[in-house]
Amino acid sequence: MSGNKEVTSLAKNAVFSVIYRLLHILFPLISYGYVARKLTSDVVGRHAAAVNNVSYFVILGSLGIQAYATREIARRKNDKKERDKLFSEMLIVGCILTAVAACAFSICMGFIPLFRAERSLYLICAITIVTNMFNVDWYFQGTEDFKFIAFRSLVVKIVSLIAVFIFIRTPEDIYKYALIGVLTTALYYFLSITHAGKDAKFSLRGAELKRHLLPLFFLALCTVSTELYARMDVTMLDVMKEHSTVASYSYAQKIVNLIVVTLIAVTAVFLPRLSYYFSNEKEKFNKLTKFGADLMIFISIPMCLGLAAIASPLVSVWLGAGYEDAVPCLIILAFMIPLKCIGDIVCYQVMMCAGQESFLMIAYMITLLVNVINNLLLIPRYGAFGASAASLISEIIVFAIVIIRSKKYQNYRINLRNLVVTTISSLAMFGAVIGFSFLVDPMWLKLVGGVILGGSIFAILNLLLKNDFITREVLKAYHSMI
Repeated sequence: MSGNKEVTSLAKNAVFSVIYRLLHILFPLISYGYVARKLTSDVVGRHAAAVNNVSYFVILGSLGIQAYATREIARRKNDKKERDKLFSEMLIVGCILTAVAACAFSICMGFIPLFRAERSLYLICAITIVTNMFNVDWYFQGTEDFKFIAFRSLVVKIVSLIAVFIFIRTPEDIYKYALIGVLTTALYYFLSITHAGKDAKFSLRGAELKRHLLPLFFLALCTVSTELYARMDVTMLDVMKEHSTVASYSYAQKIVNLIVVTLIAVTAVFLPRLSYYFSNEKEKFNKLTKFGADLMIFISIPMCLGLAAIASPLVSVWLGAGYEDAVPCLIILAFMIPLKCIGDIVCYQVMMCAGQESFLMIAYMITLLVNVINNLLLIPRYGAFGASAASLISEIIVFAIVIIRSKKYQNYRINLRNLVVTTISSLAMFGAVIGFSFLVDPMWLKLVGGVILGGSIFAILNLLLKNDFITREVLKAYHSMI
């Protein structure tokens, strides 16, 4: 593959990946705001807690498969026979893990009072445990079929949004809301496995599961610690505080996660290519990781400070009354955006390509322990704000640990001018938006005006201070695509 074709392919994949992630922002922005008003904060908190706790069993049913299978499919993308064999083996492993997860959930339903108190809600949410075995996103990511991923997401999001508007009217519709969530997820997976079956052949003959056990074991522990870290705060809030507190924190977390997954969509498509480059073309590996890091710096820092600046009007306009506690949580969690976005490319993806799952596992385990301790210390006194602070501290720790180690496997220099100019422009933007918010009164005007003013100031300052990252890198990639 020539250099121009490689850039064009990555650029197109990035476009489809961004479209896919934008759908994850656009539709939830509409549905979450609608549901927040129809179900009340207490009911939203009950649903958020149930989805969060059931997700532990979904994780158990797919331990390490997504990351491992994506990498391995990418390595075999030119070998149809080996790719089909791996596809079959991963589905078999997924079915076994799903059976284990379903049994574990059944046991917990019988013995954990928290589960029994919301029996109907938990049983509805548990449908996802079973349907998750058909989640073959790893196949499409490994084969770089991001066009299908974007199209499928659009179809499912439209169906989900229409169903929410039709069926969700009062707080008593909480079970309908939960059912819509699991059924649209099931549709998502059904479309995935059907499309994958047209390209990959499933067979039980000749399956070799043992060869995957060791790497999957490390990735499983890595996944468990990562997901526990991401969800433990909601679980601990559910135990220690009221449901309205869970709702406020959960929505603040959703806003930040929506932004993060959209931003990293640009570089998420790099993983299959980086996996190949790491073993075959190290110079291209370094160039691609450098570009990814510089790009994440340019878009994540202004998003972090911009979100913190408009946190109050955003919560007020989007969620309405009863979610005021989400504002300080959102401000704190916003500072996780650069850590997560930059860390995804220069830490996680690099370490995955280097086969350093065991180190990631240790780093995430340490982070999980720190997060639990901080939650125990901060949640009883500070509630959702304490959980937010604990999450930020944990994110800083895991970023520092992994980036120090990842330097061993990459060789490049960050674009310092890009970093300095981006930071200065973002701080100026932050100050201007905060000042603007004191001059106008309606919350919708603070939100809309703040976004327009902040974006304009950031763009103008980057041009005046001559940040050449856009002209030198991004525009070059764009021109190669058209």
